[in-house]
Amino acid sequence: MVVCSSCGKPMERVPDWMASIDVQFACNNCPNRQLKNIAFVNLDPTIPATAKIELEPEELESVAADEAEAEAEADVEPVE
Repeated sequence: MVVCSSCGKPMERVPDWMASIDVQFACNNCPNRQLKNIAFVNLDPTIPATAKIELEPEELESVAADEAEAEAEADVEPVE
């Protein structure tokens, strides 16, 4: 059963399968709640996007050949 992370009171209306989720539940009766509201969740990725690498056609062919050679040495089938 899911219990309040502040006071330990069982929360009957929360489904039991939610007990396996890594979140903190808080009941409405706890006066000293220090938890964040889900409305203020930041879903932006924390890792910045990398810069696009531009290669000349000759360099691109060289990189493709190197990758093909590495795959052949590893004896791994390429994923499509």
